[in-house]
Amino acid sequence: LALAGLWLRRSDRLYENKWFQRFALVMGPSGFIALLAGWFTTEVGRQPWVVYGVMRTKDAISPVSAEQVGLTLIIFVLVYFVVFGIGIYYMLKLINKGPQFIHSTPQEAGGVGRFKTPMQPLSAADEELDDQDKGATS
Repeated sequence: LALAGLWLRRSDRLYENKWFQRFALVMGPSGFIALLAGWFTTEVGRQPWVVYGVMRTKDAISPVSAEQVGLTLIIFVLVYFVVFGIGIYYMLKLINKGPQFIHSTPQEAGGVGRFKTPMQPLSAADEELDDQDKGATS
């Protein structure tokens, strides 16, 4: 995905390429899947040693108490609820606000990757940075 994005960006076709946009959408959860796959591999990797008698069951378990596991689970759940709650609130707030057009008509804005789109952050400003009427002292 990253290499295809870099190649399309250099050839100025990043925003017009539908297959790349669909591929990026499908690849969204890939980080989470990789995280789960690593955890699953780690946990399953212990079991054959116990099954075949190479390792004793008491040596395969983690040396933590049930209270520690429960407390950790509660903390994880609370932290995730806060993080996801704030993220969802922020996204809904942005969706409710909607797009803001800098220009008087939407046709003048152009859109991402179009000719009239500002390429530098301050090039879209419609106000002067320095007030010319106050008179600058040097």
